[in-house]
Amino acid sequence: MKYINRKSYRRFLIVLLLAHIVYTGIFFINNIYNKIPDSINILVNDKSKLDIDVPLNITVDNQSVEAGLQDVKTINNNLTVTKKDNLIFESDTVGSYKVKFKLFGLVNVKTVDVNVVEPQSVIPAGIPIGLYLQTDGVMVIGTGKVTDSSGIVMEPAYGIVNSGDYIVSLNNITVSSKSQLTFLINKYGKEDIILGIKRNNEVISVKIKSIRTSADEYKLGIWVRDDTQGIGTLTYIDANGKFGALGHGISDVDTGRLLNSMEGLLYKANIWGIKKGEAGNPGGLCGTINYEDENILGKIYLNSGQGIFGTANNELIAACGNEALPIGFKQEIETGTAYIRCQVGEGLTDYKINIEEVNISSNDLNRGMEITITDNRLLSLTNGIVQGMSGSPIIQNGKIIGAVTHVFVKDSTKGYGIFIENMLSTANQ
Repeated sequence: MKYINRKSYRRFLIVLLLAHIVYTGIFFINNIYNKIPDSINILVNDKSKLDIDVPLNITVDNQSVEAGLQDVKTINNNLTVTKKDNLIFESDTVGSYKVKFKLFGLVNVKTVDVNVVEPQSVIPAGIPIGLYLQTDGVMVIGTGKVTDSSGIVMEPAYGIVNSGDYIVSLNNITVSSKSQLTFLINKYGKEDIILGIKRNNEVISVKIKSIRTSADEYKLGIWVRDDTQGIGTLTYIDANGKFGALGHGISDVDTGRLLNSMEGLLYKANIWGIKKGEAGNPGGLCGTINYEDENILGKIYLNSGQGIFGTANNELIAACGNEALPIGFKQEIETGTAYIRCQVGEGLTDYKINIEEVNISSNDLNRGMEITITDNRLLSLTNGIVQGMSGSPIIQNGKIIGAVTHVFVKDSTKGYGIFIENMLSTANQ
């Protein structure tokens, strides 16, 4: 009996040891994986340093570099990778390459896209703008109960349409606004109503029986929205008059989902006050937007997770008459002093910040940098980052490197920033 217990105990220890070895291995590989970015951009005819020191083999199109050794080099077509204290990439030809990081030369830990690009400069803006977005279809924000003309309470849309759906048609007629949807419901209320619903990028058809609430009125019990507006900050304008703003997308206030936008416009924004940020309350820029044609500054063609993008008109380009600055890639960013450009006081001003952390391998594209406002002028005006400052360009060492995206709810002096290359990549796609 004792022998059996001792044998079982030995097996338990072996299993425990093997589990520990597996866990340690997975933790080790995952730790290395998180240190390596998914992609990097480098300039043609320039050296780009990647500050990463991992004991891995590096393979470029099956040509290996021992990353643990010193002074080794691989040349593949036009891409050169050198391992000294850091990995150094250089190329004299624009193009894209796959660089594999392998453990012991066998296990592929991560494949990195290395893109060799031409130098690019954009004008860092920093001016407040008014935004108006029209949804692609009519967005469903919820369903509710309806009382018919006999006093019976029903909920006809419950379980048929969902919050976040987009109504794009009714009885095969394209729907683009709330007023049009209401008109069509009343017109076809006596019949079965077939709604075209866009859900998860797929259009499906659903049947709903409308409820007659009065002699000439029918309802489906659906709460909808067809547009949204707000104030943000313009990040940049490029040489072709294309702009990027916000550094994050515009989401619906009720559902929290990114708005599926059909089109939109930029307007002049008149900032008349500031609500300072406090712990638990991010504060905000207080302003108005005058939605008249003479106040239009540009057209929005994309609302994405990485920002708002579109084309600026001549008036907006003239208003951003600053000097264009070169793009700084994420591997060039240093912790320490940098500046954000915004207009929250008398005029457009560069305010000092401190970059606390740079995460070049972050999966959250809006949180590549953690920043702290250190400029007493801005702190006295806003207490840090407030709503409406999203999109303020971040500048370091004479280059535009990103934009402000979020504020810490518990500390308005701190926030996150997106890399400018992520915004430009989205705009180009």
